[in-house]
Amino acid sequence: MSASPSRPLSAPLVARVLAPLAAVALAAVALTACAPEPASPVGTPSPLDTEPSDGAVDPSDSPSVDPADDADAEGDERAQNLADAVASGNTAAIEGYLTDPTRVVIAASEADIQYDPVDAVLAIDYVQPGVGVWDFDLDPEVLSGYAASASYGQFFPAEAVVGVSDSGTLISFLPNGDKIGTIFMSIHESLVLE
Repeated sequence: MSASPSRPLSAPLVARVLAPLAAVALAAVALTACAPEPASPVGTPSPLDTEPSDGAVDPSDSPSVDPADDADAEGDERAQNLADAVASGNTAAIEGYLTDPTRVVIAASEADIQYDPVDAVLAIDYVQPGVGVWDFDLDPEVLSGYAASASYGQFFPAEAVVGVSDSGTLISFLPNGDKIGTIFMSIHESLVLE
Protein backbone atom coordinates (compact mmCIF):
# COMPACT_ATOMS: atom_id res chain seq x y z
CA MET A 1 0.00 0.00 0.00
CA SER A 2 1.19 3.48 -0.64
CA ALA A 3 1.26 6.13 2.04
CA SER A 4 -1.46 8.73 1.80
CA PRO A 5 -0.33 12.31 1.30
CA SER A 6 -0.19 14.26 4.53
CA ARG A 7 -2.68 17.04 5.11
CA PRO A 8 -1.41 20.42 6.27
CA LEU A 9 -2.33 21.21 9.89
CA SER A 10 -4.92 23.90 10.44
CA ALA A 11 -3.80 27.17 12.04
CA PRO A 12 -6.10 26.79 15.10
CA LEU A 13 -4.74 23.30 15.75
CA VAL A 14 -1.16 24.50 15.50
CA ALA A 15 -1.98 27.44 17.79
CA ARG A 16 -3.54 25.14 20.40
CA VAL A 17 -0.49 22.91 20.37
CA LEU A 18 2.04 25.74 20.45
CA ALA A 19 0.26 27.93 23.04
CA PRO A 20 0.89 25.57 26.00
CA LEU A 21 4.49 25.09 24.87
CA ALA A 22 4.97 28.85 24.74
CA ALA A 23 3.40 29.18 28.20
CA VAL A 24 5.81 26.60 29.62
CA ALA A 25 8.79 28.35 28.03
CA LEU A 26 7.61 31.71 29.37
CA ALA A 27 7.16 30.25 32.86
CA ALA A 28 10.68 28.80 32.74
CA VAL A 29 12.12 32.18 31.78
CA ALA A 30 10.09 33.92 34.49
CA LEU A 31 11.23 31.46 37.16
CA THR A 32 14.84 31.87 36.10
CA ALA A 33 14.49 35.62 36.51
CA CYS A 34 13.17 35.06 40.04
CA ALA A 35 16.41 33.51 41.33
CA PRO A 36 17.22 34.76 44.83
CA GLU A 37 19.84 37.45 45.16
CA PRO A 38 22.79 36.86 47.44
CA ALA A 39 22.29 38.05 50.98
CA SER A 40 23.86 41.38 51.79
CA PRO A 41 26.39 41.40 54.60
CA VAL A 42 24.95 42.32 57.94
CA GLY A 43 26.92 44.76 60.03
CA THR A 44 27.56 44.38 63.73
CA PRO A 45 24.41 45.32 65.59
CA SER A 46 24.54 48.28 67.87
CA PRO A 47 22.95 48.11 71.31
CA LEU A 48 19.95 49.96 69.87
CA ASP A 49 19.40 47.22 67.25
CA THR A 50 19.08 44.35 69.71
CA GLU A 51 15.73 42.98 70.83
CA PRO A 52 14.66 43.17 74.46
CA SER A 53 16.07 40.39 76.62
CA ASP A 54 12.61 39.14 77.61
CA GLY A 55 12.00 37.89 74.04
CA ALA A 56 9.24 40.42 73.35
CA VAL A 57 9.16 41.94 69.89
CA ASP A 58 8.63 45.66 69.53
CA PRO A 59 5.40 46.02 67.47
CA SER A 60 6.78 49.11 65.75
CA ASP A 61 9.50 46.91 64.18
CA SER A 62 7.07 44.70 62.24
CA PRO A 63 4.97 46.21 59.49
CA SER A 64 1.24 45.81 59.90
CA VAL A 65 -0.16 43.70 57.10
CA ASP A 66 -3.87 43.66 56.56
CA PRO A 67 -5.05 40.30 55.17
CA ALA A 68 -7.64 42.19 53.12
CA ASP A 69 -4.78 43.98 51.34
CA ASP A 70 -3.28 40.61 50.40
CA ALA A 71 -6.64 39.42 49.08
CA ASP A 72 -7.06 42.64 47.10
CA ALA A 73 -3.58 42.26 45.61
CA GLU A 74 -4.29 38.63 44.66
CA GLY A 75 -7.62 39.64 43.14
CA ASP A 76 -5.97 42.44 41.18
CA GLU A 77 -3.26 40.07 39.93
CA ARG A 78 -5.88 37.48 38.93
CA ALA A 79 -7.92 40.14 37.11
CA GLN A 80 -4.85 41.37 35.22
CA ASN A 81 -3.81 37.83 34.27
CA LEU A 82 -7.32 36.99 33.03
CA ALA A 83 -7.44 40.21 31.00
CA ASP A 84 -3.99 39.54 29.52
CA ALA A 85 -4.96 35.96 28.61
CA VAL A 86 -8.13 37.03 26.77
CA ALA A 87 -6.47 39.99 25.06
CA SER A 88 -3.55 37.86 23.85
CA GLY A 89 -5.60 34.80 22.95
CA ASN A 90 -3.47 32.65 25.31
CA THR A 91 -6.51 31.28 27.11
CA ALA A 92 -4.61 28.22 28.36
CA ALA A 93 -3.26 30.52 31.08
CA ILE A 94 -6.82 30.81 32.47
CA GLU A 95 -7.18 27.12 33.34
CA GLY A 96 -5.40 27.40 36.70
CA TYR A 97 -7.82 30.08 37.87
CA LEU A 98 -10.96 27.96 37.32
CA THR A 99 -12.97 25.82 39.72
CA ASP A 100 -13.76 22.22 38.80
CA PRO A 101 -16.42 22.31 37.48
CA THR A 102 -16.77 25.80 36.02
CA ARG A 103 -20.17 27.10 34.94
CA VAL A 104 -20.17 28.51 31.39
CA VAL A 105 -23.14 30.65 30.31
CA ILE A 106 -23.69 32.15 26.86
CA ALA A 107 -26.21 34.98 26.41
CA ALA A 108 -29.22 34.50 24.16
CA SER A 109 -28.73 30.75 24.04
CA GLU A 110 -29.58 27.67 26.04
CA ALA A 111 -25.93 27.27 27.00
CA ASP A 112 -25.56 27.02 30.78
CA ILE A 113 -23.16 24.13 31.24
CA GLN A 114 -20.78 22.82 33.90
CA TYR A 115 -17.37 22.13 32.34
CA ASP A 116 -14.06 20.91 33.67
CA PRO A 117 -11.43 23.68 33.49
CA VAL A 118 -9.94 22.46 30.20
CA ASP A 119 -13.30 22.46 28.42
CA ALA A 120 -14.27 25.79 30.00
CA VAL A 121 -11.11 27.31 28.52
CA LEU A 122 -11.99 25.84 25.13
CA ALA A 123 -15.47 27.36 25.40
CA ILE A 124 -13.91 30.83 25.70
CA ASP A 125 -13.12 30.57 21.98
CA TYR A 126 -16.76 31.66 21.52
CA VAL A 127 -15.74 35.27 22.16
CA GLN A 128 -12.67 35.06 19.90
CA PRO A 129 -9.96 35.90 22.43
CA GLY A 130 -6.93 37.58 20.90
CA VAL A 131 -9.01 39.15 18.15
CA GLY A 132 -9.39 42.91 18.23
CA VAL A 133 -8.70 45.13 21.20
CA TRP A 134 -10.05 44.07 24.60
CA ASP A 135 -10.84 46.55 27.38
CA PHE A 136 -11.03 45.28 30.96
CA ASP A 137 -10.83 48.76 32.49
CA LEU A 138 -14.48 49.64 31.96
CA ASP A 139 -16.18 52.76 33.28
CA PRO A 140 -18.40 52.19 36.32
CA GLU A 141 -21.40 53.43 34.30
CA VAL A 142 -20.85 50.70 31.71
CA LEU A 143 -20.58 48.02 34.41
CA SER A 144 -23.73 49.41 36.07
CA GLY A 145 -25.56 49.09 32.76
CA TYR A 146 -24.58 45.42 32.51
CA ALA A 147 -25.51 44.81 36.16
CA ALA A 148 -28.93 46.42 35.59
CA SER A 149 -29.83 43.85 32.92
CA ALA A 150 -33.01 42.00 33.86
CA SER A 151 -31.80 38.78 32.24
CA TYR A 152 -28.05 38.88 32.82
CA GLY A 153 -27.38 41.33 35.65
CA GLN A 154 -26.49 38.47 38.01
CA PHE A 155 -23.32 37.88 35.96
CA PHE A 156 -21.93 41.34 36.72
CA PRO A 157 -21.37 41.61 40.48
CA ALA A 158 -18.84 44.16 41.73
CA GLU A 159 -16.07 41.55 42.03
CA ALA A 160 -16.47 40.21 38.47
CA VAL A 161 -13.65 40.64 35.95
CA VAL A 162 -15.43 42.07 32.88
CA GLY A 163 -14.03 42.80 29.45
CA VAL A 164 -15.44 43.92 26.12
CA SER A 165 -13.74 43.84 22.73
CA ASP A 166 -13.82 46.63 20.19
CA SER A 167 -16.36 44.54 18.25
CA GLY A 168 -18.70 44.44 21.29
CA THR A 169 -17.98 40.86 22.38
CA LEU A 170 -18.36 40.56 26.14
CA ILE A 171 -16.92 38.23 28.81
CA SER A 172 -17.36 38.20 32.58
CA PHE A 173 -15.39 36.04 35.04
CA LEU A 174 -17.25 35.57 38.33
CA PRO A 175 -15.17 34.61 41.36
CA ASN A 176 -16.07 31.71 43.61
CA GLY A 177 -13.71 32.17 46.55
CA ASP A 178 -10.16 32.49 45.23
CA LYS A 179 -11.04 30.87 41.87
CA ILE A 180 -13.35 31.68 38.96
CA GLY A 181 -16.57 29.68 39.24
CA THR A 182 -18.58 31.11 36.33
CA ILE A 183 -17.73 32.47 32.89
CA PHE A 184 -20.44 34.50 31.17
CA MET A 185 -20.09 35.39 27.48
CA SER A 186 -22.11 37.34 24.95
CA ILE A 187 -21.37 37.64 21.25
CA HIS A 188 -22.32 41.33 21.59
CA GLU A 189 -22.90 43.57 24.58
CA SER A 190 -26.21 44.76 23.08
CA LEU A 191 -27.73 41.41 24.08
CA VAL A 192 -27.00 42.25 27.71
CA LEU A 193 -28.08 45.88 27.53
CA GLU A 194 -31.55 45.12 26.06
